[in-house]
Amino acid sequence: MVQSARKPKQWKPPEKEITSVLFVHSLLDDYGLNVYEFRVLAHVARREGKSKQGNGKGCFARQRNIADICCMSHRKAQEVLRILCAAGLLEKESRRGGTNTYKIASPDKWRDPSELPSIRQKDKGDSSESSELKWDDDW
Repeated sequence: MVQSARKPKQWKPPEKEITSVLFVHSLLDDYGLNVYEFRVLAHVARREGKSKQGNGKGCFARQRNIADICCMSHRKAQEVLRILCAAGLLEKESRRGGTNTYKIASPDKWRDPSELPSIRQKDKGDSSESSELKWDDDW
């Protein structure tokens, strides 16, 4: 694993008592994501934000920043984002002249977890695969 070159933010204890900072639904916990996929998905969820209508605005972070914050290489972050999009957990919106936007997809759009190994394998090498799995130079 690549160590992050980024310094962690100065930690401050919360002003109020917080009972829980994390909830992971069993659908996601039992889906079969590896540690890299889970970490990137969690970061996108944190960065996604909400619009006034209550739906996600999307994560606009650069892939390099996602990689740094998630303590992985840029290439690994690119690979993980492609896999999460191909598995239907993330929706990607390409923005001309800017970073891509990633949104957490609703679970009814997720592919069956049994397909994860083949999705990962397709991403590893077959260059004839669909454009969903091609390299993305989002800098």
